[in-house]
Order: sequence, then structure tokens, then C-alpha cells
Amino acid sequence: GGPETFLVYGHYDVQPIGHLTDWSVGPFAATIVDGKLFARGAANSKGDLVARLAAVEAYQKTVGKLPISLRFIVEGEDGLGSQSLYRFTTQHPELLVARGCIWDEGYRDTKERPVISLGFKGITFLELRAHGARSDLHSKWGAIVPNPAWRLVQALATITSPKGVITIDRFSSHVAPICDEDAEALKAIELDEAGLKKEFRIVGWVRAMKGQALVKEHIFGPTCTICGIQTGHTDAGAKTVLPSTAMARLDFRLVPDLTPDLVHKLLRQHLDIRGFNDIEIIELGSAPLAKAPATSLVARAVIEHAMEIYGMPPLVYPMDPSSGPVGAVCGVSSPPTPVASFGISYAGSNPHGPDENIRVDDFLQSIKFIGRVINSLGETTSEIRARTSGITKTSGIREGKAATH
Repeated sequence: GGPETFLVYGHYDVQPIGHLTDWSVGPFAATIVDGKLFARGAANSKGDLVARLAAVEAYQKTVGKLPISLRFIVEGEDGLGSQSLYRFTTQHPELLVARGCIWDEGYRDTKERPVISLGFKGITFLELRAHGARSDLHSKWGAIVPNPAWRLVQALATITSPKGVITIDRFSSHVAPICDEDAEALKAIELDEAGLKKEFRIVGWVRAMKGQALVKEHIFGPTCTICGIQTGHTDAGAKTVLPSTAMARLDFRLVPDLTPDLVHKLLRQHLDIRGFNDIEIIELGSAPLAKAPATSLVARAVIEHAMEIYGMPPLVYPMDPSSGPVGAVCGVSSPPTPVASFGISYAGSNPHGPDENIRVDDFLQSIKFIGRVINSLGETTSEIRARTSGITKTSGIREGKAATH
């Protein structure tokens, strides 16, 4: 490719399928039904990776040499915390030097508007454990033997309020105010509240939020989500036991100025001061947040050509509500490499859930979109090189020297 380098991130690992009976088709059969391809990983994010590779191949076959150099960074541990990626990029920072990075997260909303993100929330994924007897006991001992399931539930109940507000001591005081630039960007974002509620089959939002308050909370609100709880006997049939252990997995989505280490410290102190010092906290994976300006080369190219390809203005999120190992890829250089993220999913793709799918037309459209972005980045970087080398294309006169006629 050309002299300027851009990074392309993707991952090929997928989430567990969950219960096979929840799937309409085989999760790994890649079955096309009514113009939709159903498969685990189709939306998150093998489909994006294949679309980008297909765009490169199509460009080379129809136009020729790429006008920019693309360096693909593809991993298989996104769902496990990307530890190998962090080690690799720390050892080889020279491979991360680039003008910008294209990420693999994005979708078309319920009104078919493309969603483009210029950053990601941070995340820390934790396991909380409560311990009881040496093994599960007959539940007849329940009157006198401590139950770790109740212990864990009681600890969890102190972390958020009934309305879903995080109540960890001093947590909210560390959340930075939204800057003027981001506040202005939020005004242009509208969530299709009715469409999303219909898609999710829910009756309302947390704390009955709506309008700009809902948008602000979705993008810049920190979260604490119980992703799963495991204890005792939950299989078919009756088995009256007093569990020996109880485990919950939580993820915190982090906004400025929250960091994984800070959240770990605050949570530990919060539990200890309430007498839950016996609750074990295990970190399963973390990633810092990342944000980039809308004025970067890669952001401008993606935003401009989204309108051209999709026929409608994109929704530009200053920070995506999801998370990823952006710091491992874009945070190695100083200043950090700007990122812009978009993808082939749509509102009904259901990534991480059963019947994950993408629309074939979206896949094909994404290939065209990426081709336009590649071409645009090539033209823009070429113009920048011309200006910085002192050549003014319109006059052909070298800058800094007077014209004599």
C-alpha cells in the first residue's frame, strides 16, 4: 500500500452459545434465512473482519494498489481480556505507529442510521465469591450453617440502589463532568426509544429516563451489570441443598475519570466497611477507556462516506457504550492513535445472544463503505504530504518563495 499506515482491529473469538435450544438454527452452521446470515460471531465480529478483507481484495482487483498501508491486528482473546494482545503490543510498539485506526464495533439502529463511534468506555470484569461449608450440605442445616448464597446477594444489594444507581462509596465523585465538545455532540444523537423497546421487548427504561437524559446516560453513564450468578442446584429436578459457594460475575463500564484499578479499590473498601471483607474479588479482565476527536483523519473519512453509502447522516457517538482493548492498540503511541469504529450489525443482530445474525445486504454495503474510506484516506494523506513538502497544487509554486513574473 501507500506510505501512510492505518490500523484495522478485529477479533475472531466468539461468546459461548448459551442454551442450544434458544437457537432457531445451528449456531455454527452459518445458515442464511430471509437474507440474514445466522451464526455465532456473525455480528461480533467475524463478519466485520471478513468484510474488511473483502474490501481490500476488491480494491486491489478493481483499482489496483492500495493508496494507504493497512496493518491488520486480529486476536482471539477479546472475550478473555486480550492479555496476549497487551503483551504483544507492549513488546512491539513500533508496529502500532499509524495515522489512525478502524475498529470493529458499530451497527445500524432501528431507523437504519449508521452508528459511528470515536471511542469506547473502559471495562473491568470481576468475579465475586462467597464461601461457606466445605461442600454442599443438606438444607436441614440451613437454620444454623451460614448460607453463602444469601451472603453474596446481601453484598450485591449494597452496590446499586433499587433504581439502578451505583452506590459504591465515593464512586460518583470520580466521574468527570462531560466536556463542552461532548455535550454538543450528544445533542445530535437521538435514540429510537419506541423501536428499541419493541426490539428488546421491554416496557421501559431504567429510572423512566427519556430523551437527552437517556442518550447521556447510555453513552456517558457508568454501569455495574450482574452478568450471571451461580450457586447451589439449578438443574432439573428437586435437590434441597445448602450451597458451599456462591459466585457472581459483574462488569463495570467506565467513563472519564474511572479506571479499573480505582474501581477495584473503591469496591473493596465499600464491601469491607459494611462487614463483607469475606467476599472475594477476582479480576477476570479489564481495559481502559479510549476517546478520539471528530477532527482526526480517520474520523472525518468515515463520517463523510457514511452519508454517501447509507444515504442518511450517521449518528456519531463520542464514546461507544461498549468496550474493547483499544488501549492495547491505540494507546501505545504518544499521542494515542485516533480511532473510528463502525460495523455491519443492525438493531436486530443480537450479538452475544441466541440467533446472532447479520443481513447479507449490510455485509455487501459495508464492503463498499470500507473501499470508499480507504480511497478517501489515500487522497487526504496525499494532499497533506504535498502541503507539508511545500508544494501548492493549485499554483505549482513552492511555498516560501516569491513568484516573479
